[in-house]
Amino acid sequence: MKRTSYNRNDPPYSLHDMNITDFEIDGDRLTIKTQSGMVKTKSPYSQVDGYIELNGIDWDFCYAYIFDGFTGNIGAFSGKKMFLKDFIENYFKDGNAGFSVMDENFGFNTLCITGYLSKKGFFGECTVEINCGEIVYCEDANEDDRPMKEIILSADGEWTLYSVPADVADNLEEHCIKFATEYVWHGPNAKFLRLCGNQYVAMFDDKDFIDYLNEELFPQMRSKKIETVGFFDDGIPSKYKNIPWFNF
Repeated sequence: MKRTSYNRNDPPYSLHDMNITDFEIDGDRLTIKTQSGMVKTKSPYSQVDGYIELNGIDWDFCYAYIFDGFTGNIGAFSGKKMFLKDFIENYFKDGNAGFSVMDENFGFNTLCITGYLSKKGFFGECTVEINCGEIVYCEDANEDDRPMKEIILSADGEWTLYSVPADVADNLEEHCIKFATEYVWHGPNAKFLRLCGNQYVAMFDDKDFIDYLNEELFPQMRSKKIETVGFFDDGIPSKYKNIPWFNF
């Protein structure tokens, strides 16, 4: 039996217990704004100001399900299904509606948000199903004011301790994977590509990733090496267990 474990339901922020106050449509982009921002999904789970942008919306496959007065009890219920654009027009255009989020679920090109809709005396369960591409979490923070944090990197060799912007440390795996699968292949001058026989391969290491952070993402917040910490043949030592790490 082949068993494959894959967890896409691990976003850097969550809307759990947030109250959605507006859905803003701009072409194939949908911006979701809340009354109190977002919650970080990693310790210390702080609440921050911000919003979510969903790009590449396919409006023909975006729906809202409204259950009339249904508030969690089992049994028969009634309600209606409508296109998401109609839902936004009917319930959020005048700014007097709220959608209290209970849960978010991620599928193939789909974000599903469940919770409770309230508007002018109506209160009932609601589910919004959004077919989209890229999901962008926008935190209202001055990057120059954010602290630096420590991470540990390796490229199948010695591990090195680096100081990097907090956003990188908080979302290390996402940044590393984007660098390794996108930037090294499609970045400027194709400097990481080498022709081996009839095909190209990408050659890079953790130092190239740090250069990428300094040159492309955070030129005003310089990442730097702190020290080489050696080989971890028996796993990450306990003194480093709380530091994010990634091996290329």
